[in-house]
Amino acid sequence: MNEPQNTKKRLEDELANLQSIVDEVKLQMHLGAKEVQDKLQPHLEELEQELIEAKKKWEQFEANSEDAWQDIETGLRKSFKSMQQAFERAKKHFPPQ
Repeated sequence: MNEPQNTKKRLEDELANLQSIVDEVKLQMHLGAKEVQDKLQPHLEELEQELIEAKKKWEQFEANSEDAWQDIETGLRKSFKSMQQAFERAKKHFPPQ
């Protein structure tokens, strides 16, 4: 597998992981009390917006030639990092397990 294909696979895996993070926040909101839901809502909105942006960049990655893949990969990685940071902030408001 060449570098663009390796990168594509890694990014695809990260995008799937980020989708699971959004799903986890939604689950925690559903399980939590109204107070927890209110605290998590802004984080969920941020995560969902970041996921939308990451998916747009992913579509660009798939649509562009191999020459552009490095620039798009950089943008995707920034989106992934932002989502991870937003999730870490949201986790502080999860109900105790």
